Amino acid sequence: MRLSILTASAVFALTAPALAQSSAEQIREALVGNTFQGSMGSSEYTSYFGEDGTYADASTTGPYEITEEGVCYPGTDYGCYQAEIEGDQLEWFKDGKSEGTGTIVEGNPMEFGEADKG
Repeated sequence: MRLSILTASAVFALTAPALAQSSAEQIREALVGNTFQGSMGSSEYTSYFGEDGTYADASTTGPYEITEEGVCYPGTDYGCYQAEIEGDQLEWFKDGKSEGTGTIVEGNPMEFGEADKG
C-alpha cells in the first residue's frame, strides 16, 4: 500500500505542470505603462504600473520593481510576486501558489496617479 502511494506521488510529480514564470523582460513589456484588473484572494483590484516605477490604485501609490524575482514592492510587506503571462491574461504567484488572476488593460484608463502629476 505504501509503495502504491509513493508511486502515485512520483507519477503526479513528474506529470504536474511546472510554473512557467514569465521573465522580468516579459513582465516589464506586459505591465509597464499598463493596468492590471483582477483579483487577489477574495478582493478585486485595479492597479496601474507607471513607466516611472510607481504603481497606483484607488487607494495607494508606491514604488515597484521588476526583477527576476518578479514584481516587487520595496518598503512594504507585499514582497515579490511572480507572474505567468499569456496574451493579456496574468496570474500572480507567491511561493509557487496562485494568488490571483486578471487581465492586462492597455494604458491607464482609470487615470490612477494622474492628479499627482499636476
